[in-house]
Amino acid sequence: MTDRQLLYLWFDREPGVFEPDHTIEDIPGTADIDLLTAAIIDGSLGDLLPARIYMATNPTPENPRAIRSIDVGKLLRDNKIHHRRCYQIVRPD
Repeated sequence: MTDRQLLYLWFDREPGVFEPDHTIEDIPGTADIDLLTAAIIDGSLGDLLPARIYMATNPTPENPRAIRSIDVGKLLRDNKIHHRRCYQIVRPD
């Protein structure tokens, strides 16, 4: 029996400080960016995505080099995924 490997995703939040927002299955032999793209296309990450997604193979990464930062806008453009750009105004409490 093989343990299922996961990729941990944080939406605009610091990995290692906060719990991951989502996980996707890490399939050996498939590039992490391709797995992320497939998850976006199939809708498993939702319709509203942040400007940046952080990705790691560990839910509590301690080494900054273990964290990959993805520019979502560039990923969508590079893969010709139809999208709209929106801005959310965040006011201090």
